[in-house]
Amino acid sequence: MTLREQVLTGRAKAMWAACLAVGVTVVAAACQDGGPTTVTLPPPPPPVLPTEELTFLRQDASAPTLVTTDTTLVATAGEDFRLRIFYAPEGGSTEGEEFLELEWDDDSLLRYPPGHPMANQTFAPGDTITIQVSVDPAQLIATLEPSGIVFNPSDPAELELRYVNADDDYDEDGEDDPEDEPLVDMWRQENVGDPWTRVGEIKDADEDRVRARLTSFSRYALAF
Repeated sequence: MTLREQVLTGRAKAMWAACLAVGVTVVAAACQDGGPTTVTLPPPPPPVLPTEELTFLRQDASAPTLVTTDTTLVATAGEDFRLRIFYAPEGGSTEGEEFLELEWDDDSLLRYPPGHPMANQTFAPGDTITIQVSVDPAQLIATLEPSGIVFNPSDPAELELRYVNADDDYDEDGEDDPEDEPLVDMWRQENVGDPWTRVGEIKDADEDRVRARLTSFSRYALAF
């Protein structure tokens, strides 16, 4: 099952995600003991912002550590690919919460990145390339490499980041900020120092996760 199939099911969640994208007012269904409830959703932030205008999610101080912050896998053209990063298990569990999932289908790899001996050439079935994912454990920023790799725009790679273990005190004033949670999205930065571009496409607030489709690699963060 792909991320596209996993993240949202049901018309209600799809409608909610669509409404978040445009910042509209939703009239919810009537409850048993009252009339309809009006929920005003916040407008989305501009699509491109400099670093200083974004609030980046941070790892909660009490959260478990990530099992790894730097991992590599060899991807083969013509084969499905999946890379996942987890938190350390707690409370007798054998597997911790998932933080990151990167995957693509067998026809997603398109062209080699600049700097590779086969730069800009098309992947042939059976060709291999090493994929590296490193994570800043404090700000939960994920860097995907090799930069410049190109994926099929008709069947791109998919990245999912989860914020279940992020600090809910987004503005660091000592109190949780649930009113800001609807604004959390995935952002992409091409190079350190560049502005960030909002790239999140599907958000599941129940599972604290955001998904985006990628046609290349760079840096990704959860912010608002």
